[in-house]
Amino acid sequence: MIKVLICEPSYLVRKGLISVLNELKGGIDIKETASTDHIIETIGDTAPNIFIINTSISSILNMEQLLKDSNDEIEVVSVFNSPLNLDSSNTQISIFDSKSTLLNKLGEIIKSIDIHNEQETASEELSDREKDVLREIALGKTNKEIATNLYISTHTVISHRKNITRKLGIKTVSGLTVYSILNQIISVEDIS
Repeated sequence: MIKVLICEPSYLVRKGLISVLNELKGGIDIKETASTDHIIETIGDTAPNIFIINTSISSILNMEQLLKDSNDEIEVVSVFNSPLNLDSSNTQISIFDSKSTLLNKLGEIIKSIDIHNEQETASEELSDREKDVLREIALGKTNKEIATNLYISTHTVISHRKNITRKLGIKTVSGLTVYSILNQIISVEDIS
């Protein structure tokens, strides 16, 4: 799921951007604000992949630099209130851009984020030891039982659990159990 936060004072422009984003394929979670009050906190709470902000606001607050300092993973898209050159960057859009131009630029940004997320996921496969810990978790063992069975410390089990949760994005034992069954780490018969 790609998260987008739009900070645009104009209701019409904000709703237009939301309409364009909704036409793009894929899961996009869109939040909006007309105000910059508490924007850094909002960004922290929302954790957007894309932050779209009007240049009239960002220049006043030096927002782009603040964002890059706080999280360099955020793609900042600047909205200009004037026309842009035809060769402008995908991260620069204008209120004068056509719908197709907006779809192309925003679509390219979303595609690049999707590719980056897929590469991160693919590069973060579980280690053999993490699979061993996952197997024990799926079988309903406690951290202490896992540590005893695998001859490691409880602290190491906790570290492996955190890594497994981060890599898989699954936070519940039931979710990890389903993952383990689907990926043949355990079989349904093992659970009984």
